[in-house]
Amino acid sequence: MTDDEQYDSEAIHDGLRKVYEVSEYLKFPFTVEEVANYFLPKSNLTPQQLKSILTNGKFDDLGFKLRDGYLTTNDDQTQQSRSETEQMSADKLNSATSFANLLTQVIPFIRTVAVTGSVAYGSATKWDDIDLFIVTKRNRLWISALLTLVLVRLDKLLILRPPHLSHFCLSYVHDEHGFSKESQRNRSNALFARELLKAKPVAGTREYRKILEENYWVADYYSGPYREKLRSLSGNLNGATISGGAGSPALSFLMEWVEGMTYVVLSRYLRLRAYLTNLKLKSEGKDRRVFDPIVTSESCVYTSNFYRWLRSLWGG
Repeated sequence: MTDDEQYDSEAIHDGLRKVYEVSEYLKFPFTVEEVANYFLPKSNLTPQQLKSILTNGKFDDLGFKLRDGYLTTNDDQTQQSRSETEQMSADKLNSATSFANLLTQVIPFIRTVAVTGSVAYGSATKWDDIDLFIVTKRNRLWISALLTLVLVRLDKLLILRPPHLSHFCLSYVHDEHGFSKESQRNRSNALFARELLKAKPVAGTREYRKILEENYWVADYYSGPYREKLRSLSGNLNGATISGGAGSPALSFLMEWVEGMTYVVLSRYLRLRAYLTNLKLKSEGKDRRVFDPIVTSESCVYTSNFYRWLRSLWGG
């Protein structure tokens, strides 16, 4: 029996069709290794096995071309174009690392900061946002979000870095309790598992590793990459600055009041800003970038039409 006969050919074909759609839309060629590890959940295919399947001509109807380890959908997708987006993504990741270090020095409630989206996948173009995934101490999300937005604004006003490297977006922010509930709701969501696994921690790596360990179900979808990610993180456990204790009852009460008031004011501001941003995006014909702000006392998540499309492909 050949390698490809040991696997569900129909499921692999369907998974590769989804990869083709996304690759064509993004104008971004994925490697065979990336597709095997992250885009065919539960298949447990090795890159070598996937390459064997692709070269036997069985899935030629999909239109992929295998070039130097890359799966391309058209002649515009080259190793050079891929290298350019990888370099841009690396520059943005370095910028995020510098900014995250500042955040954890100034804001004592942040547990971990990671980069998600196009930067994490290596597909970022010059003006793509740097999407930040932040988890804070419980009941300190909105104070942390306010201080982060102030620092983002100061970073731009003072021109501390080139403009395209200061496009920080608080696209996925939770306090500890909010993220715990979110991850429980998404235990059957292969896309959520992949996004969590592909995130690049830039501060609070110890806390990020703890999050992965607590969400061991991610290994049900991507067993090899999950084990490898935990292994790679074990040697790089930088910690975020975290407040030591609860403080006096009076201080605790004051902080709870400030958190509540900040939530009321800032959540309204973010909804208004999202509305105005979406009007601009629609006028420019960028419908897939239009997003909904999902705001609660424990979470602030921007869900774009592009993410909804991905969820229709891989979500639970």
